[in-house]
Amino acid sequence: MRTLGMLAAVIIAAFASAVTSLQAQFVVYDPTNYAEAVLQYEQMIRQYAFLLKQATRLPVDIASRYHAHSLEWTTHDLTARLVYGRRLLHALNEGDPTGAAYRDVVTPVDAPDDVVGRMPAAMQRRLAASYATLELADSANRLAIDQTGAGRLEGPFTLQAVRNVEKDAANPGDAYHSQTALLQKIGSALAIELRLSQITNQFQLSALEQAILENTRKRHTEAAVMNATLRQWRYGSAYGEDLFSRTAANLDGWRPY
Repeated sequence: MRTLGMLAAVIIAAFASAVTSLQAQFVVYDPTNYAEAVLQYEQMIRQYAFLLKQATRLPVDIASRYHAHSLEWTTHDLTARLVYGRRLLHALNEGDPTGAAYRDVVTPVDAPDDVVGRMPAAMQRRLAASYATLELADSANRLAIDQTGAGRLEGPFTLQAVRNVEKDAANPGDAYHSQTALLQKIGSALAIELRLSQITNQFQLSALEQAILENTRKRHTEAAVMNATLRQWRYGSAYGEDLFSRTAANLDGWRPY
């Protein structure tokens, strides 16, 4: 190996210099200088043996022994026969910061501006709670679709960077194992780890938003049921019978479109 050869040449040159010094000292023999030269020589030998030990490689094929298999990023198939979902699936593959693809596949909600003013205050508050839940759902879904698509789009490049670091770590060349090279590989691996952590945090944030939205929906539904129960107790059985009879009629007449 080139590095070990250069190291050996330096040690030999130092040893030759020490021998020359010893020969010069033999002209006028000095036991103290002779003993010091011998100690220096022994120290050089120990340092050389230490450096040789530190430069010893693992006696295995690192590239195959420690290779970690990663799944390739998959995308939604856009070649299949798609009638209405193509644009949304494309957004899930590559992102959609505008949210246009999501709006194409959901039923739009009318703006209540023209009727809010004619509602009682209590009715306005109930309308605002229900309407806000729909707005929260739309915003969370748009962000989730965009982040998922962006993750799929950038994922293969990040995966390739990870493979490059793995390949350089297993490279048998001496140039890949100097102190500077090792620090560069460690720094690159840490940078990739930070980027992956940042992407993971984005997806965790999206999942948290979805959980918040579901809790909001659940709380809204439970509040409506609680209010209906209290009104039944407050106004008597006639109110409850009328309420549930209309509810049953609405369920019987409900159609998905």
